[in-house]
Amino acid sequence: MGIIFVIFLIGGLVIFNGYSKNASSNPVEEKPRDFKCLKCHKGSKSLENMVKEKNITSAEELRVLIRKGPKSGLHTTVPDEDLEKAIQYLNLK
Repeated sequence: MGIIFVIFLIGGLVIFNGYSKNASSNPVEEKPRDFKCLKCHKGSKSLENMVKEKNITSAEELRVLIRKGPKSGLHTTVPDEDLEKAIQYLNLK
C-alpha cells in the first residue's frame, strides 16, 4: 500500500512540474511592454485603435506609415528597435 502511495506522489509531482513549466515559460506569447510607443499612445490613441482606424494589416504597412506617413515627423526619434517591438506587440506579420 505504501509503494502505491509513493508512486502516485511521484507521478503527481512530475505532472505538476510539467504543467508549471509550460505555464510560466512561453516567451513566444509574451508581448513587449517597455517601448517608447506606449508612452504616447494611450486611450483612444492606443496602438490597437490606431491600427484598426487606419486598417493596417501588415508589419510593412506600419513601417511605411511611421517612417514616410503624414505623422512621420513626430516619429523621427522612435528607434527601429521600438518599431519592431510595436509590430510584435500588435502581432503583425
